[in-house]
Amino acid sequence: MLNKLLNHRSIFQIIFLKRSATVRSDFDLGNQMKLLNDQKQFNEALQLFDQYKENNTAIYSSFPISQALKACAQIGDLQRGSTIHHLISSHTKKDCHILASLIHLYSKFQQNLFFLILS
Repeated sequence: MLNKLLNHRSIFQIIFLKRSATVRSDFDLGNQMKLLNDQKQFNEALQLFDQYKENNTAIYSSFPISQALKACAQIGDLQRGSTIHHLISSHTKKDCHILASLIHLYSKFQQNLFFLILS
């Protein structure tokens, strides 16, 4: 009985450590992307996001996703922004930061389409 209890405790600790490592790396990724976006290095921010995406299959936190969407909006890459939008889990789609980033992304392209129609 004691062995089962210790095994369950060990499994819980391993799961906790893996999740905290994922959150930490997502936060670091978001910070690095924010620095690149602040320096107007939008393509580099998206390359960093793509590299991370290839190496990790975890669910992304809202910070790196919102930074990736911001970079897409700034360079005018609707296709990539739409692809990132489809990567987002249904839980994350309810995040106010991601919603704001999605609105910014799509509204920017809506304005461009409107001006193209008028000209």
